[in-house]
Amino acid sequence: MLSEKNLLRALAFAAFVCSPTANALAASDDGFDCIVTPSETIEVGSPVRGVLQQVLVDRADSVSAGQVIATLDARVEQANLEIARFRANSDTEVKLREAAKEIDQRTQKRLSSLAAQKVASKQDRDRALRDAQLSMWRARQAKDDLQLAELEMARAQVALEQRVIRSPIDGVVMARLRHAGEYVDDQPLVRVVKLDPLHVEAILPMHLFGRIEQGMTATVAPEFSADKTHQARVAAIDPMGDASSGTFGVRLVMDNPGGAIPAGLKCRVQFEGEALRSDGLLIEGYLPDLIGGDRVSRR
Repeated sequence: MLSEKNLLRALAFAAFVCSPTANALAASDDGFDCIVTPSETIEVGSPVRGVLQQVLVDRADSVSAGQVIATLDARVEQANLEIARFRANSDTEVKLREAAKEIDQRTQKRLSSLAAQKVASKQDRDRALRDAQLSMWRARQAKDDLQLAELEMARAQVALEQRVIRSPIDGVVMARLRHAGEYVDDQPLVRVVKLDPLHVEAILPMHLFGRIEQGMTATVAPEFSADKTHQARVAAIDPMGDASSGTFGVRLVMDNPGGAIPAGLKCRVQFEGEALRSDGLLIEGYLPDLIGGDRVSRR
C-alpha cells in the first residue's frame, strides 16, 4: 500500500489535474502514466554515537546485505572486550574455591568422626560443618562469577559490533552523506536503494477501482525504451481515492535482474482487459516526487 506521505502528494496533485495545463497535456488512449522507483530507499545510520573512522563505499557502488560500509572509532570497545575475554577465560578463582571446599569437607568429616568418639568437642565439629558449607557456596559463587564474565564478554562483543555499520539490503549506494573524522549521532551515513525488484507507481481513474486486483499482471513500457516492455504485478492498491481528481493509487512490483532497468524513469502501464483503458489522465508533477520511493531510516 502506498505510504501516507505519497497519498498526501496525490491529494495535493488534484489542483494540477484540474488545471488547463493538465488538460492540454493529455496522455494517449492506451495505458496509464507511471514512474519506476526503487523498491526500497534506506538511509543507513549508526546505532551508537561516535567518530566515523572510515566509509568504505561511495556513490554508485553495489552493496550486499551484511556488507561493511562504514566503521566508527572502536578503541575503547576493543579494550573492554579484551578485558572481558580475559576474565571469562580465567578459572583461577573457581579452582581456588574448589580446593578450599575439598579441604574443609575432609576436615568436617574427621571432626565429625572424632566428635562421635568423644575425642573432639561438638563446638569444633559444628565449626568444621559451617566452614564446609561456606566453602561449598563460595565455590558455587565462583562458577556463577565465571558465567557472568562470559556474559559480559558477549555484551562487550555486541558493543564492538555496533561500531561496524553494515548494509541492510542488496542494492546500490545512491549517496554518501558523511566522511571519515565526522562525529555522528542520529544522522544517516549513506543512502542505499534496492533496484531488484522495482516499484511502478501509477495513478488510475476511480472508475477502475474494484477492477484492479492484487496479483493482476500488467505490461510496463519504460521511457526511452518503449519498444521493450516488462511484466509487473499489482502489489498494493490505495483503499481511498482522491475526490477532487477522481483518482487512486496503485503500486506494481517489477523484477529487475541485474539492474537492467534504471529507476527514476517515466513509463506507461497497460493492464489486461479492454475495460482497463486510459482516460487521457496525465499525472505530471506528482510522479517525479515518487522517484525516491518510500524512504526509511535504519540504524
